[in-house]
Amino acid sequence: MTGRTPAAGPGPLIAAALALSLLLGVVTGALGAALPLLRTAYGLGDGSGAELVVLYNLGALLAIVGCGLGARRLPGRALMTVLLTAFAGSTAGMALAPHWWLLCAFALVAGVGYGGLILHLNTFFAQPSLPRPALLLNVLHACFGAGATLGPLLVGQWGGVSWLLLVTGALSLLLVRATAAGESAQGTGETASRRPSAPLLAVFALMALAYAGVEAGIGALESTHLSALGHDPADAARFTALFWAGLTVGRLVVPWAARRLSHPQLIGVCLLAAAGALAATLAAAVAPVAYGLAGLALAAVFPTTLAWANALLPAPERVNSALLVANLVGSAALPYLIGLAAPGRWAAIPLSLTGLTLLCGLAVAVATRLAHRPAALPRPAPHHELETSP
Repeated sequence: MTGRTPAAGPGPLIAAALALSLLLGVVTGALGAALPLLRTAYGLGDGSGAELVVLYNLGALLAIVGCGLGARRLPGRALMTVLLTAFAGSTAGMALAPHWWLLCAFALVAGVGYGGLILHLNTFFAQPSLPRPALLLNVLHACFGAGATLGPLLVGQWGGVSWLLLVTGALSLLLVRATAAGESAQGTGETASRRPSAPLLAVFALMALAYAGVEAGIGALESTHLSALGHDPADAARFTALFWAGLTVGRLVVPWAARRLSHPQLIGVCLLAAAGALAATLAAAVAPVAYGLAGLALAAVFPTTLAWANALLPAPERVNSALLVANLVGSAALPYLIGLAAPGRWAAIPLSLTGLTLLCGLAVAVATRLAHRPAALPRPAPHHELETSP
């Protein structure tokens, strides 16, 4: 997946990448949902087994960092084949693993494949040379979200995860040839060798971290907040589906509906709408619907941020690696910190989420200012060089 589109056209490659994103979402969503079933199957105690998901995410983090740092040294086409084969093979290995330690080992390797593929897919879709990269990135993330929703549903329907992992691994393996048809979306020549602007990249990373805290925080704490407002716990759990549905649908609808807006304008409008919706969750009567509207408003923020960052900064692998790592850190750390402040002060949940959303908006303003800062003018040549130059 190079900075230029393949000679045969990007259509088949885009279709294969979207299918792969769906499969990545299926496995990622299924692992957490299947933990109770896996505890029974492997004879684990109550509350144990979380290391499976931890190792999967650790593998993803290591791959994203490694691929980002080694972007100029790693051959894109071969690496895509290795990552996809590792993900497909390890996913099938998890389905057949006779021992828990072996299942965890396969989960670590599958996580490495997952993380590397996520980085490459986002980098490929963020190429300015592709038509409507912001829209494509939103569709890519919508496919992942649909897969993450489908995975737990299939686990519940089939009463197990082994067949789901086997089928997903086999389907992923079928995509090796299609997705490896293009090389990794690394810049070439001077663009790949230049380092991105550190201040601007830091601002984008802050946006990714804060946004991840909002999205993951809603997913983790919405039902807790709704229960504290007086909603039945079972109803509160079901209401969270409104948020995830809004997030998935919004990634398909919002970028298309707001296609005339620039990247920072679209992100800014979405963040303001999300902040208003989150503030409205303080009212018990409208809180479930307000969370759903927040999902709809937030949907386009992170994919469009990736497209904007890649349009402004060189070295796309490094840029996307930094943003995805910040996203993972924010998803893990910020909901935990918000949860620490919540007991006895339940309004802290929507207020913290609203504050993080407004922090994202501030980062958008700073990034816009940095992006429009005029480049430093070249130093004039010394007088004697001007006189002797041809």
